[in-house]
Amino acid sequence: MKQLGLRAHDLGTFNTIEELATEVGKYGSSVPIQLALKKALTQAPSANAYTEDFIVGIRDALQAKGAYVGVFGCYINPVHPDKAERDEQLSRFENHLKYAKLLGCRLVGTETGSLNPDCSYHPGTADPKVLDVFYRSIERLLEAAVKYDAIVGIEAVSKQHTISTIKRMADLVNTFDTPHLKVIYDPTNLVPWIGIPEQDGSCRGIPSFEAQREFFLSALDAFGSKIAALHVKDYQLNKQGFKIGDLAVGQGVLDWKFLFSELRRRSIEVPALLEDLNTATLVETLGLLRTY
Repeated sequence: MKQLGLRAHDLGTFNTIEELATEVGKYGSSVPIQLALKKALTQAPSANAYTEDFIVGIRDALQAKGAYVGVFGCYINPVHPDKAERDEQLSRFENHLKYAKLLGCRLVGTETGSLNPDCSYHPGTADPKVLDVFYRSIERLLEAAVKYDAIVGIEAVSKQHTISTIKRMADLVNTFDTPHLKVIYDPTNLVPWIGIPEQDGSCRGIPSFEAQREFFLSALDAFGSKIAALHVKDYQLNKQGFKIGDLAVGQGVLDWKFLFSELRRRSIEVPALLEDLNTATLVETLGLLRTY
């Protein structure tokens, strides 16, 4: 059975965890969420001020409404060009790892950063020396993950971030072959900026079934066994031929029906979290995805 859920802050920002839990509970029982506390709660403390009571209160309030955390969000820039700022962000992530198990979700998620402090595109981000900085950051985070029995979740973004391709993600999980490092698989994020290539290298506005199949299977073959969560959104190409990658599922061209069938065939059962969702059609969207 699919574990279909959503990003908490896509529902809005809430004054209390009870308000958030009540809203999530409207969409079914046993609903996973991606929870970035600062984005979802107006009064969320800084990570260095988390306490056991606060985290247990979050967990229990969600459970009371049939929800749970599928990804504990702590999106940082692990290659931030300012080392002091990078260290501060890594410390924040480590504090999330410290409390993850108590929250009931050992998986703490981040993207992989850019030479620009805001993680936007920088032409130097793909340089090997930046990848080396990222690997050193991962080594540090994995030490904390082992200490706290938690999991570092890594999400790739094409062109823009340090881990930007299927090959780079595969190399990462092979280099750090540990149960404390997992993949947050966002296929839309991994679509190249000009779209999914056909066999002849061209890119269509609506890629062929064969091109999509190859795109999905190459990722699943490379790191499918490491996937711990799935992000569900969509994309299309704009009039200039570049990806618009923040569409609600169903508003773009990805063949989610095929991908879900392949995940099922491979027995990859992980939280599938909708992003950039439309609350007006969310019930309908969840109902459709449950049929895939």
